[in-house]
Amino acid sequence: MLRSVNLDYSMRILPVLIMALGGACVSLQGPINARLRTAVGSPVMSAAISFLSGGLILCFIMATGAFGGTGTGWKGLQTAPSWAYLGGAMGITFVLGSVFSIPQVGSVVVICAAICGQMIASILIDTFGWFELPVVPLSSWRLSGILLLLVGVALVQKK
Repeated sequence: MLRSVNLDYSMRILPVLIMALGGACVSLQGPINARLRTAVGSPVMSAAISFLSGGLILCFIMATGAFGGTGTGWKGLQTAPSWAYLGGAMGITFVLGSVFSIPQVGSVVVICAAICGQMIASILIDTFGWFELPVVPLSSWRLSGILLLLVGVALVQKK
């Protein structure tokens, strides 16, 4: 029994660490893009440059075949539901919002506000199984964790 618990934990820790790194990159991305905005004089231009550089890197990774390369290719696009193409639009909301907001309120407030939005949307997605994901029932533990995160978000904004 103990072995299966450790196996489960070790299988879950890698994605958590990867997303912690991703979260750190998001925190770095905002100020970097905000500085680019200062240089180019436009939040939209700096966001476009951010997506262009990311797109080029993704094309390079895809060309190497890493992480599944092109997968099923263009054929697979025909089977995707229409809402599956909105990921880039969601990214634009975050990137453009942070480019606009960070110079006015700072990185911590922007990231904390984003975390609040992520937590609320994520709990709804899990609880109702939106986007064809498995339902993860709302439990008192999950709710307590989210409430503690919200308290933490509120506390870090205090100057």
